[in-house]
Amino acid sequence: MGQRMEPAWMRTLRAQAQERFDSMPWPTTSDEEWRRTDVSRLGVDGFAAAEIPTAACPREGDTDGAAGVIRFENGRCTEVALDPALKDAGVSLLPLELALEEFETPLYRVFKSAIDEADNRFVAMHYGSWSHGAFLWVPAELEIEKPFFLDFVEDGPAGTLSSPHVVVILGETSRATVAQRVRGSDQRILCNAGMNLGLGDASGLRLFEAQELGADSLYFRNGRATVARDASLRHVDAAFGGKLVKTRMECELSGRGAEAYLDGVYYCRTGQHMDIRTVQRHQSPRATSRAYYKGAVASGGRTVFQGLIEVAGGASGTDAYLTNRNLILGEAARSDSIPTLKIGNNDVKCSHGSTTGKLSAEELFYLESRGFSAVDAREMLVVGYFEDLLDSAPERFRDDAIARIRERLHATNAA
Repeated sequence: MGQRMEPAWMRTLRAQAQERFDSMPWPTTSDEEWRRTDVSRLGVDGFAAAEIPTAACPREGDTDGAAGVIRFENGRCTEVALDPALKDAGVSLLPLELALEEFETPLYRVFKSAIDEADNRFVAMHYGSWSHGAFLWVPAELEIEKPFFLDFVEDGPAGTLSSPHVVVILGETSRATVAQRVRGSDQRILCNAGMNLGLGDASGLRLFEAQELGADSLYFRNGRATVARDASLRHVDAAFGGKLVKTRMECELSGRGAEAYLDGVYYCRTGQHMDIRTVQRHQSPRATSRAYYKGAVASGGRTVFQGLIEVAGGASGTDAYLTNRNLILGEAARSDSIPTLKIGNNDVKCSHGSTTGKLSAEELFYLESRGFSAVDAREMLVVGYFEDLLDSAPERFRDDAIARIRERLHATNAA
């Protein structure tokens, strides 16, 4: 993190994370969560964190019709813009390092809990060396209709380690929508990202997250969400970039009546490896969760989806479901789906399902018989396959995600 001055409590937590990092080996294929993703030949130790300028981020900017915008380029904040009315109402959107003193109490809890529970070396490495990030605070009883946009450009020199972090905290009965994008060039970098979401009682958060790194990058992301009583989270993860992708999103339903919807779309191209994990952790009674992920896998691509529903002994009345659907677009494509249930209470409704298949020959024939070319018919069906999970996203996010899907289809057709 360069020479930035940080509060003593953050320096102490970084040291604790470093101690955990030093005490752990890198994950191996003997670890169940990593059994299908081998990181032993990635040369992770060869990536080095870039020096990040300590200059203050510009505090003025145009929201362009959004509630707020924050942008980073290679760890340096280049723009922050917040609707003046929201600023007057107590909303804070700022670089994470600038929030450490003003929001010490909630941020200390967030980081301390994550470090104490870090269960692999990538997580410990992130919390010991996070380099930059965005912080959004929405006070109680405030409903915000327009979305916030968080934009991270990670295209430093080859061999760069980048560790962005996002924290979103909502007060009781507040509502907000966030769209986040991480993108980069074709340089070989290691992006080891983190995310913490905290929802107060009866609050609601919709968070749409897109990853569009370069074709040779490595991407790891560990997200944690806590959903309190009667609160509702919808998280949509759109994964497109990277040579190797390994992500985990854990959601703890900590209050009665909490709801969590963990959705995702991914397009795995030739030579790409994606390993995606979700955890629906029910700690309180009468909570509801759904995980619904859809993927498309081109010839020579490999995807792994691991979904876990975990129900504590006291979480009676749990209603949880997870499903994974995969569309195989080439003969050499491979997709593994591993749903798991860990149930500690008999008064629950929990189930899972997965499907893997190819495009419908009948639907392709129908479209071609109506004058569409084979390429256009294929594109229409693949884009339509994803649309139900993207339709509710902010227009800017949805259009960009569909454009990424079309780009990959065109690249496959041209190969």
